[in-house]
Order: sequence, then structure tokens, then C-alpha cells
Amino acid sequence: MNILDRYLLREYLKAFMVALCFFIALVVIVRLLDKDIKKFEDDIAYITAVKIVLFQAPRRIMEVVPVAGFVAVFFVLGRMVQNNEFTAMKAGGVSVYRLIGFILIATLLICALFALFYDRVASPAYHKANLLQKKVPPRRGRHIVFKGKDFKGGERIFYSQRIDLDARDIHQLTIYEYDKAEQLARVTYAKSATWTPTQWQLFDGYVRRFENGKEIAYETFAKQSIECHEDPARFVGSNKDPRAMTVRELREQIAYKQAAGQISRKEQVKLHHKSAYPYAAVVVVMLGAPIAIRFGRAGFFAGLVIAFFLAFIYWALSFATLEGLSESGKLPPFIACWGANILYAIVGCILIWRTPK
Repeated sequence: MNILDRYLLREYLKAFMVALCFFIALVVIVRLLDKDIKKFEDDIAYITAVKIVLFQAPRRIMEVVPVAGFVAVFFVLGRMVQNNEFTAMKAGGVSVYRLIGFILIATLLICALFALFYDRVASPAYHKANLLQKKVPPRRGRHIVFKGKDFKGGERIFYSQRIDLDARDIHQLTIYEYDKAEQLARVTYAKSATWTPTQWQLFDGYVRRFENGKEIAYETFAKQSIECHEDPARFVGSNKDPRAMTVRELREQIAYKQAAGQISRKEQVKLHHKSAYPYAAVVVVMLGAPIAIRFGRAGFFAGLVIAFFLAFIYWALSFATLEGLSESGKLPPFIACWGANILYAIVGCILIWRTPK
């Protein structure tokens, strides 16, 4: 790394950190404190509201990383154009591709760190915010409907009014069993239930049996055991917002749902989203670098306006359009989540190629 590389890296990282801190402060103050707190119920304590805001902040930070990257590259390269440093570099034989390539490599490394931050910090924090806002303690769930794994050619649908994983206790569990023809075959209800790795232990309930849509038998029980093919942790997991899941949790949830014959489209979209979105800053910088070289003399505020415009188009294309189409089954998850990145990268490559050398 020569003197020019160190100079460019130092200026870019400094501008990136200043822009990131500015936008983080803007998001926390305007979007969280003003907009989100107004949604809280009146009986939520102020300290709880503050905790929710802080837990939501890491995920909001991810929203401004692409904007910070664009503003940083526009400011650095634009200032170099204004001060004729860019002209001097070209006169000295420094390629435009080399300058832009070095910035892109630095941005790629930054995005890799933010991808780790998104998975390990932002997602768990967002889940804690949801739990506080819904007033549900961790590892508990309420009013959960869950499709179990297929067994003996049929399937089970579970409904639990309340489940506590730590206490291994379920309050009011109903199990609907369907045959191969998808006809209701049996309904089992228990006021309380617990489980082992291989069996459900049901207490104080009844069993209703059906045939051809008619009830043919009814019996009560004080205690009964039936085979367990499900993981109760997935009951609560299925009630967890996919946006709050880590990559590992999403993969486990997808694998479990696929084994159970359930639809896992939403989880697949969020899994690809967590891989694609952290690298949005790279493709935005690919657009920003040639724009800064061409229009850098327009100044910082012009770059800010362009950055917000490009970020808005990216958000509208990626989240509102492509991912929405994928969740409704009209697009494969990979194309939906990586489509905006690919499109921006293609446009960025064309702009870089057409940049005056």
C-alpha cells in the first residue's frame, strides 16, 4: 500500500464514519423517538419504551449504511475533483479503475463486518424489542398454530394457548389429526401438556374421533401419552418474526418446515435478504464513484440528495417490489433479494466504464 492508497483509504473511512454517525443520530432521533414511541401503548413504562428504542436501533443502523457509503465516496472523490487532485492523479498515470477499485474493496470489507453485525447483533436486538413491545417473556408463546410433521400418512395441526419452553409446560393444547385424504380423523384436547423427546404427555382432556366427516367416538382421559414428532421450540420459533431471526435460526426453521411439509417462503426470503442487503453499500458506491467524478463539483448537498434518491429507489425495488413478489410466490427468493444488487452493479459497471479516463 503506497502513500496514495493510504491517503485515499484514510479520507474515505473518515468520511464514511462521519456520514454514518450523522445518519444514525438522524434515524434514532427522528424515526425512533418521534415515530415509533407514538405507537407504544399507554401502559408501557417510559424506561421500557427507551429499551425498545435502543434494541431497535441496530437494525435501523443497517438502513443507513448504503446512504453513508454513497455520501462518503461522493464527498471524497468530489472534493478531489474540485481541488484538481483527481486531474493530478490521472496526469501521474493513476488509473480511474485503480482508485475506484480500492474504494470498492474497502467498502466490501466494511460490508462484511456489517453483515456480521446484522446477524449477531441487530437481529437478536430486534427480537428483544418485539418481546418488550408485545409483553411476552423470552422462550414463551401465546395462541400459536403450528403444522407438525407428517406421520403415518397424515398430518397434525397444533394449537396451544400458552407455551413455556423453560418450564416445559403447555396450557390448553389441541391437536387436529388429518388422514391421507385430508379429512379430519381425530381431535385431542388437553388442559395441560408437557413433552419428552419422543412423547407428548397430555393431562385432563378428551379425544374425539371422526369418520367421513361425522363424529364416531368420544372419550375422556386423565393422562395420555402419544408419539412426539415435533420440536416444541419450533412452536415458539414459528411465532418469531423472521426479521428477528439469525441466519442459523432461519436455516433451522426452513429445514424444519420443509420436513413438516409447511410453506417456508417467507423465511427463505429473509434468509437471502440477510445475505444480500448488507452488501447494498458496495453497489451503491459503484454508482456513487462515477457520479462523483462527473458531478463532484456540484457539492456535498447535491450528493446528499442523490444518495437519498438512489437509496429510495433501492428500497422500493428491493423491499417493496421484488421481496413482496417473492413472498407471494411470484419470484424465487434469490432473484428477489439479489435482484436490486445485481441491477445496481450492472448500472455501476457501465458508469465506471464510461467514466473519463
